[in-house]
Amino acid sequence: MKNKEPGYRPRLSNAEQQIIFNHRNPSFQKWLILPDVHRPFHNKTLELKILQLIKDLGNSLYGINLCGDYLDLYTLGSYNAESLGLLTGISLEDEYNDGLKGIDKLEKASHKDLKKQFLFGNHCDRYFREMNKKDNAKYGGALKNPIEALELDERGWDVKTNWKDDYFTLGEHLDIIHGMYTNIHSAYKHLQMTGHSCLFGHTHRVQSYNSGNKAAYNIGTLCDINNSAFNYMPRLQKNVWANGFAMVYIDDNGYFFVEQVNVWDNKFYTNGKLY
Repeated sequence: MKNKEPGYRPRLSNAEQQIIFNHRNPSFQKWLILPDVHRPFHNKTLELKILQLIKDLGNSLYGINLCGDYLDLYTLGSYNAESLGLLTGISLEDEYNDGLKGIDKLEKASHKDLKKQFLFGNHCDRYFREMNKKDNAKYGGALKNPIEALELDERGWDVKTNWKDDYFTLGEHLDIIHGMYTNIHSAYKHLQMTGHSCLFGHTHRVQSYNSGNKAAYNIGTLCDINNSAFNYMPRLQKNVWANGFAMVYIDDNGYFFVEQVNVWDNKFYTNGKLY
């Protein structure tokens, strides 16, 4: 057999070349998942940095998911009613106006074809709890649904309102939920109870738990943890809160790859850059 010359490489078929190309240049849906913003008590430094991240990602960003408690709806709270006196000069109208301003900023930073998903959380659900009270007629038409107040329908957001049962599925295997359980091992608990890979906020903690080919991710909060609006929470409970969010990559086969983006001193690293 004739010796091959130095540097010789066998000619690849078109199919083999395509396999190598796909391996080196995988096609992903890239999702930005933002948990528990709690406007107007959001972390304003992180807001600016996330808006810059969205601009940097440009057309490579496939979608944004607000996975619950985008609004705090503090003024409709009940279990923390005694703490309403801690804040002055805020009304439900103020909360809605600030929330709409935040939606505006997200949309202006994004490209026009971005997929947009909005999931209610237990704080957003305060609207429905208020409307279910027997004396809700006193509001007339003044008490707006958050969907109306944030103009979500006309802006093209896909909205789901049942915070306990609703979810969005990215790809074939990952459910985006708001979250239900707040025990210390909440990631484990959610995977155990749902039996399905999931990603959620709700507890304001950062955790993950894997079991076989399934996983659960608790991705933190984007609220201002030190804001006096949260003084109704015991100090020791707030000590375990952490800012964070997630990038999710869905491949052509529907499999997911989750990047939990941790925040330290209002800084985070993703997209090859420190923000």
